[in-house]
Amino acid sequence: MAEQENNPSQDAKSPVALIPEGVDVSSYLLRTPMEIGFVLRSLAQKSDLVSIYFDHGQFAFLSTILECDPKTQRFWFDISGVDAINRAFLRSTHAVFAVAPEGVRIQFVLHGGVTEVAYDERPAFEAHFPDDLIKLQRREYFRLDTPIGRPLICKLRHPNGKVLDLPLHDISIGGMGLWMQGQVEVEQLDVFPGCRIDLGTFGMVELTLEIRSKRQVTKRDGTVQTMLGTRFVDLPRQTENLLQRYIAQLERERHQLLRN
Repeated sequence: MAEQENNPSQDAKSPVALIPEGVDVSSYLLRTPMEIGFVLRSLAQKSDLVSIYFDHGQFAFLSTILECDPKTQRFWFDISGVDAINRAFLRSTHAVFAVAPEGVRIQFVLHGGVTEVAYDERPAFEAHFPDDLIKLQRREYFRLDTPIGRPLICKLRHPNGKVLDLPLHDISIGGMGLWMQGQVEVEQLDVFPGCRIDLGTFGMVELTLEIRSKRQVTKRDGTVQTMLGTRFVDLPRQTENLLQRYIAQLERERHQLLRN
């Protein structure tokens, strides 16, 4: 049974915060039942904890998606362990679901129509698919791991005045993965202009980065480090061409190593 919480401000098993109002998410909306069903089924298979907020954020509880049916456009999810929360939820007309598997933030809204049913011989909630679903990260480009022997460093200027030296994990034409070192306030959707990367013989590039994900990764030596997934904002054509040449060179070097 999912553990419940009746105060969203408290940190019961790290409830996922909602996407701030005013953020343009139009390019990250999924609207077809097939797309929405794929995301819900993935959440069910991994048993990811979902934060459910209702009654204008006055109440919340943690749940898991149990199953979904794209044909009937219905899905089932776990009830709270508190009867009062369940009764209030059934009366609510607006609920927001938020989850962030592996740092990929997913959020959708239900407008009533929730019923309590028996699923696999235990109580559960049943609801119709949402009209749309926000998925804030899409891997639209092939990402290539950067060389460990000669790591690239992204110099990111933080609003606190510090310049952070962040080693790259991977790179693509659409964005890159960065290892974050130390305790610095960086959140999803933050935008950092004027980031600089020295690509060696390919020269220095300056980029604007938007943080798309933030997750903890256990490395091979057992240490835990934070990885930031980023995307390039308004990438100039000249810079894009340079990145394409650099990535092509990395790919050639990797194939050559595999042949030797």
